[in-house]
Amino acid sequence: MTQLTTALALRAAINVLRDSAESRRMPSGEALDDACARLHAEAAEVLEDVLPALREHE
Repeated sequence: MTQLTTALALRAAINVLRDSAESRRMPSGEALDDACARLHAEAAEVLEDVLPALREHE
């Protein structure tokens, strides 16, 4: 079994944000407008950028 790390949890969050942006739906099914979808995509990019810095703390 893989041990859950901060980096793995962050990767899961990035994937949820990207999936929401692409589908224009929250995991709950709530629709996202264009502005919210862009915000989710931008948040995924920011988290992707900080991911390497977190790996050295694990």
